[in-house]
Amino acid sequence: MMYAKLHSRACDANSRPNAPLVRRRNTRDQSTGPLQPSVASRRIFADHCMKEQKEGPENVRNASKNPTARMHLRILCTTDLHGHIWPYDYQTDRLAPGRGIAALAKMIAAARSETANSVLLDCGDILQGTALADWAVSPAASGQDHPMILSMNHIGYDAATLGNHDFNYGLETLAKAMESASFPIVSANLVAQLGDHPADDTPIVPPWCILERQMTDTNGQDHTLRIGVIGTAPPQTAIWDAAVLRGAVSARDSVKAVRAHLPCLQQAGCDIVVAISHSGLGVPDAADMSEDTSHAIAQIDGIDVILTGHSHRRLPGPDFEGTPGVDAKAGHIEGKPAAMAGAFGSDLAVLDLDLACVGGKWRPQSGGAELRPSSGTSPDPAILALTETAHTATRAQLSQVVAHTRTRLHTAFAMTGRSPALDLMAQAQHAAATALIADTPLADLPLLSAVAPFKHGGPMGPDGFIDIPPGPLRQRHMVELSPFPNQLCVLALTGADLRAWLERAASVYGDIAPGARDAALLSPFAPAYTYDEIHGVRYGIDLSQARRHDPKTGRAVTDGRAPGRITSITYNGRTVGPNDRFAVATNSYRASGGGGFAMIPATTPRLHSRAPLIDVLTDFVLRLAKIDINTPAPWYFEPLGATLLVQSAPSATADSHGDPDRTLTQIGYDSEGYSLFRLQI
Repeated sequence: MMYAKLHSRACDANSRPNAPLVRRRNTRDQSTGPLQPSVASRRIFADHCMKEQKEGPENVRNASKNPTARMHLRILCTTDLHGHIWPYDYQTDRLAPGRGIAALAKMIAAARSETANSVLLDCGDILQGTALADWAVSPAASGQDHPMILSMNHIGYDAATLGNHDFNYGLETLAKAMESASFPIVSANLVAQLGDHPADDTPIVPPWCILERQMTDTNGQDHTLRIGVIGTAPPQTAIWDAAVLRGAVSARDSVKAVRAHLPCLQQAGCDIVVAISHSGLGVPDAADMSEDTSHAIAQIDGIDVILTGHSHRRLPGPDFEGTPGVDAKAGHIEGKPAAMAGAFGSDLAVLDLDLACVGGKWRPQSGGAELRPSSGTSPDPAILALTETAHTATRAQLSQVVAHTRTRLHTAFAMTGRSPALDLMAQAQHAAATALIADTPLADLPLLSAVAPFKHGGPMGPDGFIDIPPGPLRQRHMVELSPFPNQLCVLALTGADLRAWLERAASVYGDIAPGARDAALLSPFAPAYTYDEIHGVRYGIDLSQARRHDPKTGRAVTDGRAPGRITSITYNGRTVGPNDRFAVATNSYRASGGGGFAMIPATTPRLHSRAPLIDVLTDFVLRLAKIDINTPAPWYFEPLGATLLVQSAPSATADSHGDPDRTLTQIGYDSEGYSLFRLQI
């Protein structure tokens, strides 16, 4: 069991397997070097909580000596590091300033040196997201500690939670990567097996921990501060990665899990409780099993600080201006200090709390947050030295030539029409799916292929597009085209299912009135990876019709009786009816409803490949040797007599990247650095 692998070294002889952790450490002088794991770590259990309170934790006794004293606590937080250590883009083989934990290491040391009392936490999605992270879990790295964990140990993290992408490689790989962590890892709602009550669940890692830290008050007196830390992640994790997690991971609603475990943290004598929620903000009244629940968790009495992630946005900052219950300038959710520190090491969240002794405990009186961007900060040489072997090996592996392309493979105009990069991926999936379904009932159905642009601006900015010039096609280009460790999955769907799928995909576009002039093509809230195009059919999109789904979450926003945006769907020139049947090749994340595609039936017949999609793609291009792909997009915009503004890569031009099926005119560059085009429809 993963829990035993991760924490057996800290176990008391008589401890039960679902025991949360107490970690003790003196945090003074922590800016002078990496912190070591506490030898005094021990476990406590729910039935011991009252005993801890009755005996009177040391912090209560110390605090009562000087009830007028104040204490300042700084909480530092990172999130969604996604395997970024060096400020380097392995997909394009060039430096990428403004990302990576190596730069954050210097910022963390500086932030610690500014205050007497601090702790450092992470909100999850640690292990997956770069080619280096893929190398770290490959056979080539066998026997070596994971470079992300090496870096976090050196910096001296106090605790972390798991994010959904930490499960991408399966539970055994996760256990192996995390077993060398010198800090507790917690998750209250992702468990090995559900019990009748959260306290009866069989855990993967502890649901929570208590950090006991020697802190100094404003009078220079030392006290023991007990900081409760509880972690959560989207319950959909068990579904999104069902191909590698089925039967090994179960999930509870995040809000219910926090409510259930919180009384024990309180009874154990915690001064403050911090929720590290690998989840977007969501809404205050989040439905059961919602993906984004940080706002709802912040409303729980007894949660003092909320640290969030998952959606790769920034709080404090303009991303959440105007959101009810959120102070986007001060960094508050429902009046409580809160932060979301971007992604890939873009920012360090710094939360400063003023504590006072209230009823024998150190309680927050005020607090706020700031984000410190890592752009302009040079990487810490110590972190680079620790991980140089992994960095060098990754670059060498990615430099290998696998084929040659005559076609420029790009996603510069993937949202307006033709995209050779998506076309290649669709063909690779189709070829592998044909072999996968051979001699099965799915082989009798017409086979389609669904793909989406994983890189198309958005949070990655103007450089976040695929743009592979004609010439050698290297292994790093395979990673760029297929960056996630998903498997190929083939589903049996009806024509009605197909239409519902495409309606969700079409929600990424803005609302365009007939005759509109220079309207924004895309909704600002829509991730590009939710725009699936399905190859093998031909269909139209009418942007003057109301979208049926929320562009970010995929939730239905109409009753489905309105016309919808998808007009005719044809297969081989014949109109597709609602009862027609197809086999559709896609990735395992989408097949499980990931990205807000709950309309894909969970019970439909399906087949999974064992190989990840990057292997499917690599095998395909190896067989082709020479790539010459440039077919029309499978869809078109219905004419509206309108002009739309399209953001693209700074290097994109109508001549080198354009689409003969669309009328695109370059009109300059916008304030964000994107190349700006006018599209006529």
